[in-house]
Amino acid sequence: MEPSDLARSARPWLLGAMTALFVARPLFPSEAVGVHGDGMAVVMLWLVLAICWLLSQVALREFRLRFTWIDAAVVLLVGWHSAAAVWAVYNGSPRPALNMLWQWVALGLAFLLARQLVETAAERRGLVAVMIALTVGLSGYGVYQRTVEMPATRAIYKADPDAAMRQAGIWFPPGSPQRTAFEIRLEDDEPTATFALTNSLAGLLAPWLVMGVGVLAFGRWSRDPKNLWRLVLFIGCLALMAMCLVFTESRSGMLATAVGLALLVVMRQDGLWKFGWKIPAVGAVVVVIAMAAATAGGFLAPAWKSLGYRVEYWQSSMQMIADKPLLGCGPGNFQHEYTQYKLPQASEEVADPHNFIIEIWATAGTPAMLAMLAVLACFFWANLRRNDNGEEGGNGTDGTLHILGGTAAGFLLALPLGMISSAAPSYMALVLGFPLAVVCLASSYKWVVEGNMPGYLPAVGVVVLLVNLLAAGGIGFPGVAGSLWLLLALGMPRGEARRMGWPPAAVGLAVMVGLAVGCYFTGYKPVLGCRLQLQKAAGQQLDMMVNEHLALAAEADPFSPQPWRNIAIMDLARWAESQEEEDYRRFEISNAKAVELAANSSLAWRTSGDHYMEAAEKAIWPETQKAAINSAVKSYTRAVQLYPNSGRYRADLALALWKTGDIAGFRRQREMALRLDRLTPHVDKKIDEETKNKLMAAEPRK
Repeated sequence: MEPSDLARSARPWLLGAMTALFVARPLFPSEAVGVHGDGMAVVMLWLVLAICWLLSQVALREFRLRFTWIDAAVVLLVGWHSAAAVWAVYNGSPRPALNMLWQWVALGLAFLLARQLVETAAERRGLVAVMIALTVGLSGYGVYQRTVEMPATRAIYKADPDAAMRQAGIWFPPGSPQRTAFEIRLEDDEPTATFALTNSLAGLLAPWLVMGVGVLAFGRWSRDPKNLWRLVLFIGCLALMAMCLVFTESRSGMLATAVGLALLVVMRQDGLWKFGWKIPAVGAVVVVIAMAAATAGGFLAPAWKSLGYRVEYWQSSMQMIADKPLLGCGPGNFQHEYTQYKLPQASEEVADPHNFIIEIWATAGTPAMLAMLAVLACFFWANLRRNDNGEEGGNGTDGTLHILGGTAAGFLLALPLGMISSAAPSYMALVLGFPLAVVCLASSYKWVVEGNMPGYLPAVGVVVLLVNLLAAGGIGFPGVAGSLWLLLALGMPRGEARRMGWPPAAVGLAVMVGLAVGCYFTGYKPVLGCRLQLQKAAGQQLDMMVNEHLALAAEADPFSPQPWRNIAIMDLARWAESQEEEDYRRFEISNAKAVELAANSSLAWRTSGDHYMEAAEKAIWPETQKAAINSAVKSYTRAVQLYPNSGRYRADLALALWKTGDIAGFRRQREMALRLDRLTPHVDKKIDEETKNKLMAAEPRK
């Protein structure tokens, strides 16, 4: 076979590989992308896929590229986001910044490759059917969690709470705020499936449930009685998705779904709105029904409370944006920076502001936010102007079978990809999910080959997901965001690809190879190498072997603070036993390295202060004790600067100041700590009773 013939036959196979990546990513958690670098292997696979596509174009000696204003806006968005990440490497916490840099590169490539590889209408329908089937599989696992897994876990905990906590690798004393918060979370029965957060699961369910309803309504299903079973099965799959969405109790997910269903009701087959009395009438009915159901189910009060929390997040985030409007705080660094702006009564140290526009704005700056708005403006403008039904490209099935094969490959690929992430996927998710996905695909296959999908339908899915992301956040979670970029690609009018010579393809190939090399050496290799050594250290009994693996972990990833945190703990324990000056200096070096690599993290500085306070308690030499207390004050002071509205942090600083003899500083910090403690309504943010007693005993009130 000639190279050109091989290149022409490569597209369906590349399409199948792309499908496998879209399927595999939601099958293992994606919320720890910034912290742990989960999914870095998937990023490498997206880069490899882009390289393979460009190689096929070079072999054809004719570069065919579909590139319009929306593609330019995506490139601008990813480019500025990457620049903000590079800035954060040198001015914030480098490891999460690098991890998010490569994750956004992968998301951008996913969009651009989908634009190039999807050719026919059947292939577009095939990808929609696959994602609906994947979501059906995850819904089945979510329902299993709600009805079987979670009740069993609660029963085990109630039988022996301490043993259950230790088996999970954690332990909090009875009556402590931490244990109370843990028990409250344990009582929650909202499913998460393969996600860490129930809102993330709802973010995947909402758009594909609405897409499924749209397929059912406008898909031109066969009316042959022999095919009635397909329709019944597909309706059953949609019912399972709806059940799982209700179980999540996600207000944002349900609101987004209601908006999407309302859009389906008021739109014609050709995608134009029916202006007139029907729109407000349908809208009023939807609102009345939703309000009645919410009030009857006790849903409204929690919704208002949740909205109040989000308003607090948004207020703090806007202050952050005002301080850093150009490049933001840096991708992956939001949680570290957020504590500087967190309101005293706010509920938690959130990892994102729960609004995709504010998140992009706060982490990557105003240009990135404007680029995202440009992407959406180009997309909706193209859909408003379209005069087709979305079926351009004919009904050929060149890549349909490859898409179905890619679905199976995605489920198989999820297992090894998840095993090398920080949280391995549940086998039950695959055992339950794959058969359910097969059933869903079997019911919709005839629609894929012979049916119809209105051109506006992916745009409705985009609206649904954006509504959810406006209140739930998660634009940086690949398991959720992947659906957004796929829907954007499928919803664009196909248009004609520009024909260019092979030199532009060769230039693109060189750039992509450079990106792959950069990702390998700054993301994939260090993240996986560090994680492997940390796992080996956790499994060792001898301190010498633990130290060796921790040193190797620090060497594997020079940007990660985690190895140095563990090394500091080991060095502190060694010094406490030996009391040798050399061992103390070694502890100071490792502790300083840990905070250097997370210099904007209040928690890292507080942990440093805790270490020094422990050293002061265990020191047998007065000079060392004094030096340790002074170092603790410096660390706690920096922690308070980074988290000024935490009563617990100020209590730590107050007690350290007391030990130095700074009575005025102690009194000032104690009063502020107690005032902040009164302001917060959240149990897990209050000062524990033991610390309060210490604050009172240090200087009894007269």
